[in-house]
Amino acid sequence: MGTRPTVRDLLDAKGKRKLVLTTAFDEWTARACQEAGVDLIVTFARTLDQLKYVMEQVRRGAPDTLVGAGLPLIEAYTSDAEALRVAGELTRNLSVDVIFASGMVVDRFAVLSRQRFPCVGHVGYLPVRSTWFGGPRAVGKSWEEALQVYDDVLALVAAGVIAVEMECVPMEVAAEITKRVPILTFSMGSGPDCDGQLLFSSDLLGTTLGHYPRHSTTYAKLGEQATAALVRYREDVVNGAYPASRHIVAMPEDQHDRFMSVLRERNA
Repeated sequence: MGTRPTVRDLLDAKGKRKLVLTTAFDEWTARACQEAGVDLIVTFARTLDQLKYVMEQVRRGAPDTLVGAGLPLIEAYTSDAEALRVAGELTRNLSVDVIFASGMVVDRFAVLSRQRFPCVGHVGYLPVRSTWFGGPRAVGKSWEEALQVYDDVLALVAAGVIAVEMECVPMEVAAEITKRVPILTFSMGSGPDCDGQLLFSSDLLGTTLGHYPRHSTTYAKLGEQATAALVRYREDVVNGAYPASRHIVAMPEDQHDRFMSVLRERNA
């Protein structure tokens, strides 16, 4: 086991190298992320109990990689006290390094930041507030919206976040903001000039069910490969090809003879 990087290591990378982020929800994906050199694994769940289970898996696979987790309870967004309680649970008991909080109000970020919880905000298109945008779409294509995105980032900077995720923001807007702010910017469909790129591992590995976002890319087809493997397995079982002799444990002949002898005696 090596030494896990720190949040300061992430911050020091700004302007020096691009950061790589993706998601993991199980041990094998987390291990693949660590072995590949991913800078920050992102995960989330609906409840703290679910997140505890997920984090146990992720930490087994990636003990030496920074992990960011989304605040899992809507209660965490309702009061400063609840936000602090949940943030403390994440960092103290679940081994979370960075807190992601899509849709949280700026004032609550400030409360967490004052207590030195490393937080990541979210601007541009917010899936948790999709209805306000009229469904999935780019945010910032007009100059008015672009300025609003910029002002949203400045407010998060003032609140003390360490980074902001920009989702579906035009690349020109994301590039200008990245140059003008001291915090990290993570692009999800917001162009190449942010400080880091974040994509879902299910998209990267080809296991997404349904629509792939335009900004996603696929490096493997694990879903198709899994189906093909299971088809072959089913066929081998049906036609008798599995199990083969190499898959079978046999008894020594003398032990088998004795076993059969005892059975015959019992059934006599």
